[in-house]
Amino acid sequence: MRPPAVEEERAIRYSEVKDLPPEEIGRVARSLTPRLMPKPGVDYKLYLGSRPELREGERLLSYTLSVCPQCYSLLVAMIFERGGRVYERKVCPEHGEFEELYFGDYATYERFRRWQRDGKGVWTPNVKLEALCPYNCGLCPRHKSHTALLNLVATNRCSLRCWYCFFYAARAGYVYEPSLNHIRFMLREARKMLPYPAVAVQITGGEPLMRDDIVEIVKIAKEEGYKHVQVNTEGIRLAFNPELAVRLREAGTNVIYMSFDGVTPYTNPKNHWEVPYALENLRRARLGVVLVPTVIRGYNLHEVGAIIRFGVKHADIVRGVNMQPVSIVGRVPRKEREKMRVTIPDVLLEIEKQTDGQIRREDWYPVPSVVPVSRFIEAITGRPQFELTTHFACGAATYIFWDDDGELIPITRFVDVEGLMQLLEKEAEEVK
Repeated sequence: MRPPAVEEERAIRYSEVKDLPPEEIGRVARSLTPRLMPKPGVDYKLYLGSRPELREGERLLSYTLSVCPQCYSLLVAMIFERGGRVYERKVCPEHGEFEELYFGDYATYERFRRWQRDGKGVWTPNVKLEALCPYNCGLCPRHKSHTALLNLVATNRCSLRCWYCFFYAARAGYVYEPSLNHIRFMLREARKMLPYPAVAVQITGGEPLMRDDIVEIVKIAKEEGYKHVQVNTEGIRLAFNPELAVRLREAGTNVIYMSFDGVTPYTNPKNHWEVPYALENLRRARLGVVLVPTVIRGYNLHEVGAIIRFGVKHADIVRGVNMQPVSIVGRVPRKEREKMRVTIPDVLLEIEKQTDGQIRREDWYPVPSVVPVSRFIEAITGRPQFELTTHFACGAATYIFWDDDGELIPITRFVDVEGLMQLLEKEAEEVK
């Protein structure tokens, strides 16, 4: 008896489809999905029958799914507390045990966890359920949240080779650069999502400003109905091309999301000398900027307070500072990971120390803490609202004011944030 025939995956040349109308590109894309999804038993294995062991002095918090960093097989992972910190442990039958620091302070973890809220999910997913997470993304019906900030990779080319970059475009070995029609198709598809379409997009890379048609991409995003468009860049081209800043703003860019790893050449070698010129050109163009430090233990963690004060000094142009703890991916040895690893509570603690307690850990709230605002507005208007139902451990935020003496004053000093959100949540339930 012959084995069943295996359908060969269809191969296409991108050069043959990149200039097709967006609708035709969509037809081709749907014909390829989900054939190109990773296949169990071929691209990865499932090891879901066993769980990691809990040891003495450890407290179980939850279980989740994870992948082996060596073979990408699916594993059961355990989230647990030990010594006031939160860790993740997983065991691959082929490559052994992996343990990582997940959240540097258990008390902050529990305070943030109280704010977790699930969204309505995605009613119009792009892919069917063909495999387990994370091999089926696209978005699939398992998603509990709609798109918050759509990331559009305009190119994987980059003018730098930063040693900590998780994107590491050079490893691909080829240039990824979607055509304008393809970009329009992708942006249009995200706008079709229900119950709430994508309204904000980040044009990223690589270095998106390496594309000569970057202004056209911004225009396309605005034409497709995006209210917020931000460009993620190291800002070097903006330092040498003041006209580019003006053209980006006129095309509809709302903010520049600019890398800024520190206030010294040692911590910020990538654009330390260019930043003053980039800021001046953005100032003249009346285009705001968010400073984005990648925070790494032993490298620039000691400058987080100075980075915030730098932002305050340039508050006429700087909208905010978004500190991103380094994303350690791939096959980094454990000792190296532990040297660099920094989590959100670690950053908050350093900010408290380096601002002399002016910004405390308690002044920060997780991303989903603002969900009650959306649900209150939805209750009184009857219209679906944008909800930031992001996982509680994915981020924290606060608002900062300052006086003439330079003292930093968080919003929590004069607003009962927790009480306000609880009130809105209660009112929303009563209106329903």
